[in-house]
Amino acid sequence: MAKENVKSYVELILRDIRKELSLKEECLLHYSLQLSIWEILVNIIDHNPEAAAICHTHIAIRWTDSDIILEITNKGSGFDWRKYLTTGPPSLAQERGRGLYIIQSISKHFTFDENGESANITFPRK
Repeated sequence: MAKENVKSYVELILRDIRKELSLKEECLLHYSLQLSIWEILVNIIDHNPEAAAICHTHIAIRWTDSDIILEITNKGSGFDWRKYLTTGPPSLAQERGRGLYIIQSISKHFTFDENGESANITFPRK
């Protein structure tokens, strides 16, 4: 996956979500899903470009009456996600490092698997 393909990839995923869940493009939930998928994909590309190039990234979307669950997996080398999700808000002066914090702030639940290869993000359907 290349950075220049992320926008079209995210748009295709969201088109399917809108159709399946009758979700309006203007709603906050749509924006939250879009932002979360975008941030995870860009992090894979920026922080593990080799994995982004040679490992397929899989996005699974499930829903219940109350939640939408995203699982984004890339079987690259993973990363130590704990040090990024357990810290407080990043400094506004930082040029990087806000994406995971933002996802954690806007989602109902956000975590990674043990190796940092799979992100699991849950949003309330409202």
